[in-house]
Amino acid sequence: MLRKSVVLKLWLLMVALVLLILYFTGVLQTAKLKQLYYDQQLELLTSEAKHLSSSEDITGQSADIHLLYTLAGALRGNIMITDRQGNIVHCIGMGMEMQNVTGAKINVVGHHDLPWSKSDLQSIMQGKTVSYRGAYHFLDTDVLTVAVPIYKEGQSAGTVMLSSPLAPIEGRINALQKITLSAGLIGIALATILSLLLSRTLSRPLLKMYQSARSMAKGDYSRRVEVKSQDEIGLLAHSLNTLAAELQEKITALERLDQTRREFVANVSHELRTPLSIIQGYTEALMDGMAATEAERNKYLAEAHEEILRLRRLVTEILDLRKIEAGGVELKRQPIPLDHLARQVYGQFQALAKDKEVTASLDVVPGSYTVEADADRIRQVLINLLDNAVRATPAGGRVKVELLEYKDTVQVSVTDTGSGISAEEQPLIWERFYKVDKSRARTGGGTGLGLAIARQIIEAHGGTIGVSSKPGQGSTFYFAIPKC
Repeated sequence: MLRKSVVLKLWLLMVALVLLILYFTGVLQTAKLKQLYYDQQLELLTSEAKHLSSSEDITGQSADIHLLYTLAGALRGNIMITDRQGNIVHCIGMGMEMQNVTGAKINVVGHHDLPWSKSDLQSIMQGKTVSYRGAYHFLDTDVLTVAVPIYKEGQSAGTVMLSSPLAPIEGRINALQKITLSAGLIGIALATILSLLLSRTLSRPLLKMYQSARSMAKGDYSRRVEVKSQDEIGLLAHSLNTLAAELQEKITALERLDQTRREFVANVSHELRTPLSIIQGYTEALMDGMAATEAERNKYLAEAHEEILRLRRLVTEILDLRKIEAGGVELKRQPIPLDHLARQVYGQFQALAKDKEVTASLDVVPGSYTVEADADRIRQVLINLLDNAVRATPAGGRVKVELLEYKDTVQVSVTDTGSGISAEEQPLIWERFYKVDKSRARTGGGTGLGLAIARQIIEAHGGTIGVSSKPGQGSTFYFAIPKC
């Protein structure tokens, strides 16, 4: 339907253009050529009439009749010679032939077959050239007539009237019009062929764009239109491709967000269900009197209290993560010495490291470590990384904290000698609720949100965070933030 519509519109447009050009060309050309032919014929007749008027005794009986016949034949017209009063002396050529008609006294003025008036004759006698274009009643066609005076001894003695039929001129014009009409028909045929070719060229990409738009309407944003030109159609195709790509990207992002939300709800439900189930079990045991001694009751209460604390940490971290992701947490940036902050956090974990029989060390390369950051949030990141490192390292292992200064950034790295993380799991550890060691996560109190929060905090500071690890060789977590 699209192609047929384009073909019809192009064909009608081109045919209309051809007809319009033919019309104006034909009208103007016909008018110009007619006038040109008339002017040429008028000039020829005037020249011949003046030449004839200078012939000797043209108004007398001794006029060269043979010359008159020859000229009339060449002109395919009529020659009239009159005296001063307008009486026809000779009339030779088409329509009538009269010789020596002086006695008949046939006068051109007022004659019913001739168009001449008395004023015309007077103008001629006064030396003017008078022309006439129209019909002679005694002829079968329109003629062009020129009348000039005949001078004898300086006095006007008569007139020479040469008439030539207009039929040859009209024939030329008609032939030209036929040629123009033929050219018009050829032009229409070419316009038809051209419209088919152009419509094919134009409609093919338009049809593909139509199909692509239909696919997008049905939810398929993967279809693309091949762009082969840089004209308006090419730009339209490029814009449609861009629109499809952007829609596909946004729809994919929305689907991913929806999937993330569903997973988040499922993970939260799971993480909340476990401590609640444990708390319920301990409280029911206490209510049923299963704890026979004070020591057993205190043990149940301590376990329930530990799960309550874990539940509180989980809820706090969930709310914290949601605020950071939504941009609801305003960073209180100020210049802080990152090396001093790292020493403070490192000192807090000395007791935990000693308790787990882990050797901890701090290595600060001399330099300037002042950064513009939120001290509490950076402290939160350091605590998370150190806590993970100490808890992931077995007894007898080592944890090393190192600070390095670069040209534009300061880097903090925390290295442990734990079990390491596989390459497949490394991209996943930054996701919510992901835990490399599921068994350690429960006993160690991990929620699976710490690294996700750490990444959001570092990225909010314009920094980067990453991990380098191999199974069995430990892990190095590091982050870098811009210097002041």
